Amino acid sequence: MIRLIAAIDRRRGIGKNGLIPWKIPEDEQYFTDQTKTHGGNVLTGSATYHKTYRGPLAGRQNYILTHNKKPIKGVTLVHDLAKFLDNFQDKDLWVAGGADVFEAVIKLGKADELYLTHIDGDFDCDRFFPEYEQAFRLVSKSELHQQNGLNFYYAIYAKKIS
Repeated sequence: MIRLIAAIDRRRGIGKNGLIPWKIPEDEQYFTDQTKTHGGNVLTGSATYHKTYRGPLAGRQNYILTHNKKPIKGVTLVHDLAKFLDNFQDKDLWVAGGADVFEAVIKLGKADELYLTHIDGDFDCDRFFPEYEQAFRLVSKSELHQQNGLNFYYAIYAKKIS
């Protein structure tokens, strides 16, 4: 099962100037809990890994999609996304960004589920989660949460069967 996980604003924004433009510790804990619960395998792009996570995510197998061949301690480098994703047909994998990686996984038709935290706000982001509404259906939605003056909810979407 390949799952994408992200927090998005009203315009599907996920980042600004290489950083997440909000601070919601409850959502950060949700991310940790979800990615550890289902398999513990997490794929990110190189920029997301270096700017957002700044090191391997503890308690999980970290994979980085990159063109760079230089090894990074504590992670497995991935150079061919399609081939890599084929290895996870019967295993769990979380895709945790960034925008280009999300888009590539969706375009390849490999995303089974989306775990999206919807944040009520516009953060003037310059990186966006790809359009997903046509290919995925809502299967669950949490009650509204509030933290640090922000309203948000968790939603899970499943790929539509054609």
